[in-house]
Amino acid sequence: MNRPALFPAARARVTAIARLCRLWCVACCVAACGVAPHASAAELQLNGLYQRPDGAITVRLNGAGIDPYFASKALLAAADAGLDAHQAALAWIAWLLPRQRPDGGFDRYCMKSGQYSACAEADADDAMMATWIELLARFAPPDGLPAAWELSLNRASAHLDTLLAKPTGVYQISSTLRVALLMDNVEVHSAFQALAAYYVRHADSTHAGPWSQRADRLASAILKVFWRGTQSGFRASTQRISDTTFYPAKVAQIFPLLSGIQVPEQSNDTIYAQWMQKYGKTWLQLAGSDYPWGLIALVALKMNDRNTVACWHARSGPYRHGAHWNVLEEALYLAFESRMADPVAPAQCGFTTAATTETASR
Repeated sequence: MNRPALFPAARARVTAIARLCRLWCVACCVAACGVAPHASAAELQLNGLYQRPDGAITVRLNGAGIDPYFASKALLAAADAGLDAHQAALAWIAWLLPRQRPDGGFDRYCMKSGQYSACAEADADDAMMATWIELLARFAPPDGLPAAWELSLNRASAHLDTLLAKPTGVYQISSTLRVALLMDNVEVHSAFQALAAYYVRHADSTHAGPWSQRADRLASAILKVFWRGTQSGFRASTQRISDTTFYPAKVAQIFPLLSGIQVPEQSNDTIYAQWMQKYGKTWLQLAGSDYPWGLIALVALKMNDRNTVACWHARSGPYRHGAHWNVLEEALYLAFESRMADPVAPAQCGFTTAATTETASR
């Protein structure tokens, strides 16, 4: 026998209760990912390497270039991987916040003779706004966002709103580059979830509900715009690009798992297993010639595949601080290292160390 339909008022109450329960779960998950780290969590140590005494975080080891996206992403990733990134994050926020433009955006900075100057625009405004919003929401003090943080967050949110392509519901790279990228939109989705979780932690359902709804709407729009079915998977961009490239085409297939976006035809476990079977070996070998893509190891950690995380750590270690190493890779490397009782020998993962490879090639 069919259950009777709920009256509208009762249905609305049930929906509201279910949403708040889900938001509370998200808030607990965010706390578990590093916003409220366990007392025994190791602290992210970037001082003297990638973070200067004034709080600025460089892209490269002791470098002169500062990209706010990479710095913010590194702090979030470290927290997701279990490190206590509070001190590094607070110092970074204190450095960057007064440099926010009046329109809410950020530039990239260069340092010369001890002075900082804006030397380039952000690579992607949508991703930059998303990472900054999430950073503020997740590292806010227990008593809530300071007034300056809240003002900055509102400016970033308003700037992000200008990048929404209303017909499709997804966000575009910038006001001058009207192209939508899957990975950027996943980061925006993650930021909306973080804001919803922040307001749940502060028992503010008035603000939590709308942000949760925005996250849900964006997840639906992402699937509508980018998902092509199980045979073709995600497209990485609304602009036509080759499906054969590792980045962004192959990375895009697994990146939505970081934000918990669920496709209709497959479980996330299946998507992850199939991706690793197809591209896992190629990915682990990248460190020797390209960027090592530690974010994929973060996906592996989220999927409880600790062996793969250990193998990425073993494979990437010999190339640490090299030409393709940046602060994001460093933060993840340190986070994974802090979780390991005993490092994995490279041979256990089916590859040799950099030193062995170089010796054999002579």
